[in-house]
Amino acid sequence: MITGRNTLGVIDDSLNNERSSVDSAERRIAEVSKQLLEQQQAHIQDYRELARLRVDMMDRGNMTASIDVVTKQVAAALEARKSARTELDARIIKLQDEHAALEVERENQHQELEKAAEALDVAEAATQARLDVDSDYLAQEQRVQEARRIAMHADDKATHSEQEQDDKGQSYRDDVLFMYLWKRHYGTSQYRAWPLTRWLDSRVAHLVGFSDARANYARLQEIPLRLREHADQIKQAAEAAFNELRELDEVARREDGIIELEAARDMEQAALEAIDTRIEEAGERHEQLLERKDDFAAGEDDGYRKVIDYVTSELRRDDVRELRRDAMATPYPDDDLVVNRLFEREQDVQELEISLNELKGALRKQHKKLQELESLRYDFRRRRYDQAGYSFSDGALIAAMLSNFINGRLDRNSLWRVLEQQQRYRPQRTDPTFGSGGFGQGTVWGGRRGGLGGVFGGGRGSSGRGTTLGRGRGSFGSGGGGFRTGGGF
Repeated sequence: MITGRNTLGVIDDSLNNERSSVDSAERRIAEVSKQLLEQQQAHIQDYRELARLRVDMMDRGNMTASIDVVTKQVAAALEARKSARTELDARIIKLQDEHAALEVERENQHQELEKAAEALDVAEAATQARLDVDSDYLAQEQRVQEARRIAMHADDKATHSEQEQDDKGQSYRDDVLFMYLWKRHYGTSQYRAWPLTRWLDSRVAHLVGFSDARANYARLQEIPLRLREHADQIKQAAEAAFNELRELDEVARREDGIIELEAARDMEQAALEAIDTRIEEAGERHEQLLERKDDFAAGEDDGYRKVIDYVTSELRRDDVRELRRDAMATPYPDDDLVVNRLFEREQDVQELEISLNELKGALRKQHKKLQELESLRYDFRRRRYDQAGYSFSDGALIAAMLSNFINGRLDRNSLWRVLEQQQRYRPQRTDPTFGSGGFGQGTVWGGRRGGLGGVFGGGRGSSGRGTTLGRGRGSFGSGGGGFRTGGGF
């Protein structure tokens, strides 16, 4: 067994670890992108050196001036990109501070909600203790139990009669002559026919013994209807008794101030939900800024792409290519050294590009996992699974499933199904199956209000409180801390 708060702590730890991994990947990508850009800039400087050495091939002034222009434009573009990156980092830090403040505000509000929920739980438990020794209340609860037992028996009897009608009536329905007379209402005041037809029908009725058969078949048809009508009346009486018991619960809750405490709890929960909405909105803005930051780190922002495209186009100019070819054809060693550096650098550039693409692919996968974890955490808190009273049956299973999810062996939907199956809600003091809450029609106890659910359920019987006569326990934990009712408790 692991509490909802502890489970949220495990999710938070996993989320922090994944964020650290993403940050490390982003730093590595930024480093490789920086190296790639430095190689491109070094290319420009090498061509400038070649132009200086190859005075006899072309006008040195024109060539070096052209390259100097490229160098200056690249430097200006990089400076503008650096300023944009600095501004982006400042916005991210500001938003992170805002998010941290919201988390502190949420924790404080969560404590207020816990206090309101505890006060409600204490009050409901006290009311239940008072009702549990109230003779009139106990008598009404016993009447409901007995009325439910009788209603269930009547329903079973009517159902059995309906099944018997189908079985025993088949032989009558298979008799063509009998069904011909039955459908014509022969032998009743509804029968209408010409004299000749009457004489023929009478011969047929005498032949098949219709008189006795009609009486038997009529009883076979009528008994299930009467039994079902009787069962419905008994059911209505049981429901009336149950409504009286529920009204006793409601009156006791009003007298003990539980309605006001419940309203106070709901107000605190609404305040918490408002903070969660602000946290979600801040998270969306933060995600957008982080995507831009990733673009900067991966060299996919507009400024970086413009620099690379500009440098690449300049290096593909005909006069630059010619400068390189001529340098390779000269017997002088100085320009050969420069050309060798260019070749080596091109190999380094190719390796860096391959490494960068691999890092980008890994980062995309890490980002997807991080977003799924953040979504899981948001849904977990939206369902109020971190609220007091929530727990998960198998703590070891939850930890193992989270590990499998982080490692990519389990998807988010499968993990969420496990969490929903494992979650349990039980107030610390209040019994949700007390009184009218123990008959499978929702509960007014446990700080949650449920609507009408199944018809037949158990109350406090000989086998203990919450005897199950229905179709299974209702499901706690709907979105926003609500309550879904199902069958009997």
